[in-house]
Amino acid sequence: MAIRLPRSAFLVVAFALVQGLPLAAAERVDPELARLQAELARLEADAQYAGLAGVERLKAQQALQALAEARRSERASALYIAEQRVRAAFAAARADVLAQRSAELDRERDQIMVEASRREAENARREAERLRLQALARQEEAARLAEEAEAERTARAETFALAEKARADAEQARRLAATRAREAELARQEAELASQLVAEALAADAPLPPSRQVGPATVYTLAGSAFASGRATLTTEANASLRRLAREIGNRSVEVVGHTDSQGAAQANLQLSQRRAEAVAAILKESGATGPIRTTGRGAAEPVADNATAEGRAKNRRVEIIVR
Repeated sequence: MAIRLPRSAFLVVAFALVQGLPLAAAERVDPELARLQAELARLEADAQYAGLAGVERLKAQQALQALAEARRSERASALYIAEQRVRAAFAAARADVLAQRSAELDRERDQIMVEASRREAENARREAERLRLQALARQEEAARLAEEAEAERTARAETFALAEKARADAEQARRLAATRAREAELARQEAELASQLVAEALAADAPLPPSRQVGPATVYTLAGSAFASGRATLTTEANASLRRLAREIGNRSVEVVGHTDSQGAAQANLQLSQRRAEAVAAILKESGATGPIRTTGRGAAEPVADNATAEGRAKNRRVEIIVR
């Protein structure tokens, strides 16, 4: 007699086979991990999402792997991150489907406009031929004028109808694009929240940023790799390190100074360095630094290495935290 597996168990086994895991490993997963693996397997099996949101799927798979390997003390955080990653993968896949639909609508609208132009050209050709024939038969002048007025009214009605349809199609595409943007923003906010939660959990064991003494002040340095490229968003590791540093600072006064390399426009570099300094100050304030904190962005004005080399530029991209 054949044994029928429940659908959820089948999806877990399917996910294990996709990931290259032995079936014995799939049987040992805990219920929460199995549930998330089944959800991701459902996304993988859905034909309408085939080939979409590859990066988000990979991140979800990595988060599930991290959950499977997490210690007991880290499991709650790892479970939350895995859930958010799976949700983000679904949201990104849906957003990609919406983008495809939007593109299809754009193509349909273009086809409508081409067809309208073709019809208008054909109508113009026929009208010219009609006028030529009616010129030869002046006795039918009154009938020709009546027919011409009717043809013009019909052409205007058709043009108006086509324009209305094109407008409606464009509005639908705009709404789809707005929906996609909202879903993408929600996924980004969820990812940032997950990163903050992980940083809080790791803060106690996170290493402090490298430091040096300059007179009575201690200068901590965050490298440019602490931020996403061209943005003021801190990585999870840098976030955790700053949270621990905030506990060390206490009520002492702090100056946060952002620096960039010389590549790019000077004004853009100045603004980026200021935003990064403010992002660091915000983490310190919310994590326990109670003293006055001043922020400054200096762009590429104060290099510590040669901007002509990649190594030198990497050293120049930094945020210095001066504690007195």
